[in-house]
Amino acid sequence: MMMRREAEPRLYAEEQLLAHEAMPPSAPLPGLAGELLSAGNADARKRVVQGALLALGFEWLGYGTVVQQQGRAVPTRFLTSYAHQAWLKRYFAQRYHEVDSRHQDAPTSSLPLIWDIDELGSLHTGHRPSGRERDFLDDFRDSGIRSGVFFRLASPVRAHEHTVISLMSSRPGRAWIVDGVLGQALTLGLSLHEVLSHHLHLPDDPHKPALGDMSATQLHILEELQQGRSDKEIAYRLQLTMHAVDYHMRQLRRRFSARNRVQLVNASVELLGAGCP
Repeated sequence: MMMRREAEPRLYAEEQLLAHEAMPPSAPLPGLAGELLSAGNADARKRVVQGALLALGFEWLGYGTVVQQQGRAVPTRFLTSYAHQAWLKRYFAQRYHEVDSRHQDAPTSSLPLIWDIDELGSLHTGHRPSGRERDFLDDFRDSGIRSGVFFRLASPVRAHEHTVISLMSSRPGRAWIVDGVLGQALTLGLSLHEVLSHHLHLPDDPHKPALGDMSATQLHILEELQQGRSDKEIAYRLQLTMHAVDYHMRQLRRRFSARNRVQLVNASVELLGAGCP
């Protein structure tokens, strides 16, 4: 049986981000967030972030958006500028998000998960690691990443969407991540999130359909799809026939170049949630 492939996440770098135009005047941001915002360009922001990472004992930072589909986290966008590049390619190529237990183990309260590679495989109890889980852990070790802090932030407008922030280090063990380090790691992650989510934006994908190209019915169907509803439920809620829902679904898959329902949901999240990376 062929494995169903998901849409690839949209990868982007600091250099691709643009400042929002006509931002309303406001009080200057305090601390590190203000320093990032006043940096002025991508190179300056990278120097600030990389300097803060190294000062804390971390070497890499992952920042991305995931949506919850059928009980698992599916990445939609990911900032590449501070990532471990070899591990980044491996992670998405092998779809390791499907077996990365940190997505389930990060507390729903958004408190951080402090982890090290030797304990990561034992965070889930009650079952032996599968072959893919073992591959994930082996590749993780081979990358040279040994410990880190992982936390997620819920979207204020989309119940199924989270921003995930991961600071990673080559240092073994987790004893070195004391309260002071953890507090500053959270400050760095939240400061970067403030700037990326409210003051910078990723230009629209030129290959992505525009909102104005779709009918109100198609937009409503996409919104229902993101809530995990079946074709029958969509037909009932929108007072459409099953034939009409099937027709619009085929049109939407063609418009988004989506081969299946999962790819269509991923693409619709990218379109309807395009306000921030």
